[in-house]
Amino acid sequence: MNKTGHTEVRRRPNKGDSVQNNNNWIQLRQMSTSMDHDEEERIQYKNITKAETVTEPSGPSKLGLFTVTGAVIVLASVACEIGKQVSNYAINYYNGGTYPLPQTLLVVLLEVLKLSGTVLRMRCQTPSFDKSSVKASFKFLLPSVIYAVNNNIYLAGLILVPPPIWVILCSFRTVVTTCLYKFILKRDVTTVQFLGSFFIVLSIVVAKLGDLLSGDGGNNIPVMAIVFAVVSSFNSVGVSIYQEQLFKNSGENFLEQQFWLYLYGMGVAAVVHIVAAPSLLPGTVLDQLSVVSHNVKLFLALGLLFSSVGGLVVAAILKKLDNVVKEYSSATANMFTAVISAILFPDKFKITWFIVLAMGLLFTGIFLYERKNFTFKSQNSKSLKKEKIQDSDSQPLVERKEIND
Repeated sequence: MNKTGHTEVRRRPNKGDSVQNNNNWIQLRQMSTSMDHDEEERIQYKNITKAETVTEPSGPSKLGLFTVTGAVIVLASVACEIGKQVSNYAINYYNGGTYPLPQTLLVVLLEVLKLSGTVLRMRCQTPSFDKSSVKASFKFLLPSVIYAVNNNIYLAGLILVPPPIWVILCSFRTVVTTCLYKFILKRDVTTVQFLGSFFIVLSIVVAKLGDLLSGDGGNNIPVMAIVFAVVSSFNSVGVSIYQEQLFKNSGENFLEQQFWLYLYGMGVAAVVHIVAAPSLLPGTVLDQLSVVSHNVKLFLALGLLFSSVGGLVVAAILKKLDNVVKEYSSATANMFTAVISAILFPDKFKITWFIVLAMGLLFTGIFLYERKNFTFKSQNSKSLKKEKIQDSDSQPLVERKEIND
């Protein structure tokens, strides 16, 4: 009874209540343990997945050279390079040592074809021509100027020497790249790469030595051809480094970059043509084409076709394969070009022991330059992977973290 006079009834705890409380506590404990166990399994799964993805390449996977797609791209590159070199030389060879049209106009037509092909790849769409986009595209003006100059140098060089010798002379760009990387850009250049550059220079010396010792008048290498090749090499290396930095730091679409590059290239080539041949009217061009032979017209069409398509194939090699495949494809194409040139232009080019030795030195130089060292990458990757596995074994697999709701 309490102070108010009412009787207070208190319920005594019985044994069943105690058992029920114990069961509730056990169930809560099991649920907590199950949640912790599930959380540990979830964390372990995430850590295992992360550890496995570290060993995978971070960048986009490259196609293998012996895959169907890789083999098709390489064969297309070799075919386009051979067709380009042989056709462009045949134009002036079968036309008395001159081009049926001014070479500046040929460069304009080439840029028009490249631009048209890029627009087709963009599904007949063009980038925006607003003020900001046009202003941002001005950075492609410099490489367009250099490409216009180099294309004219290339056509002028083919009047002086046949394609196999021109390719050997232009390999001097690898030497320029090595020196620029080492002494100007302060990049790492190995001794093997310097040795490769030496072999490339030696190939040029051997080719010129064959010209000096030959008494039959074949494989002549004028000094002006060497000057053209050296200037073209410096231009090529400079624009390559500029574009490397340009494309690396730019977030634009690749096809849009190609569009602006070819658009400005067409404009620059047109200006060069107007300055070099201001009196050449469309009617005059048609008259000049009407008097040339059918063979010259055929090689003119093939030269423009292979030159324009070849640029797209090279871009596919750099995107799907790598630069090493590009260099080897060019060297392989030059060997086939030498055989075809000896058959089609026997009075201008002959396969001599000096040419064979020069090509061998060139191929060896490219191999050494791209190899960089004689350490096998497979062994390095295996040892590195083994070290990573040992390090992962010495560390705890799961790192527990507090999870806040």
